[in-house]
Amino acid sequence: MNRRTFSIACLGAMAALAAPATRAFSTQTGSGEQPSASQQAGRIPGKPHIAFLLYEGMTALDLIGPVEVLAGAEFSVDFVAADRNPVFAENRSDRRLGLVPTATYADISSTDILCVPGTSNPYVQIAKHDMIEWVAATGAQAQWVTSVCTGSFILGAAGLLKGYRATSHWSLAPQLAYFGAVPVAERVVHDRNRVTGAGVTSGIDFGLTLLSLLCDTQTAMAKQLVLEYDPHPPFNCGSPRVAEPELVKTVQEQYGGYLKQVAPDAAQLLKEHAARLGVTLPAAS
Repeated sequence: MNRRTFSIACLGAMAALAAPATRAFSTQTGSGEQPSASQQAGRIPGKPHIAFLLYEGMTALDLIGPVEVLAGAEFSVDFVAADRNPVFAENRSDRRLGLVPTATYADISSTDILCVPGTSNPYVQIAKHDMIEWVAATGAQAQWVTSVCTGSFILGAAGLLKGYRATSHWSLAPQLAYFGAVPVAERVVHDRNRVTGAGVTSGIDFGLTLLSLLCDTQTAMAKQLVLEYDPHPPFNCGSPRVAEPELVKTVQEQYGGYLKQVAPDAAQLLKEHAARLGVTLPAAS
């Protein structure tokens, strides 16, 4: 699907912004015939297709923010996982949010827009060979390759960020260099057909930025107004640039301690990915 088709698909989108997204087909047609495989995967002819990756332990808001912005009538959408079993988002309690895939890796071999959410432990995800292979193959054909938070680690491990500017959660963004990316400390980074968002809540900013690129600025502005996205956080500490240094240090130590427990081999894993991707690291890395 080319840029002209993207633009055509966005015509009339502003009028439909307040309406909920609906499926373009039922599970069975009126004639009793089963829908085609492409319909079962959520494809709607003439509309750009977005494939959102789902995986166990993902951060729910990394997905839900962009979905709220992008899963409107102007796009066809699939939530893709290894199988069709519910995927549970990360949570430190035993009550976790379940997400239901609409398609599997086998169902989706191509998409117009690939979107990968992040997780607090990206190292366990970049060791999942089947998932990384699917992301690599699908992303290589996609017109837009995107991520939120540490989803950029998954793109990086798939070889899709080599030579691109990209961002991630502020605490881990420098490690994108292991994948040949150029780490950038910005909330949303757009480099050619790559769009990456920083940590968690940046997913809404990411979604609006991507919508402006896929459609136009006016459509994205209308969506922002419909969502009443006008953040006024109660505390001015949502970024290490504005937070007190002592708070930044405390959070880094707490998160670093958690990662040492759940991913003790993270450094070695990153070096292995760098070697596989042909990335030359500084001597101190």
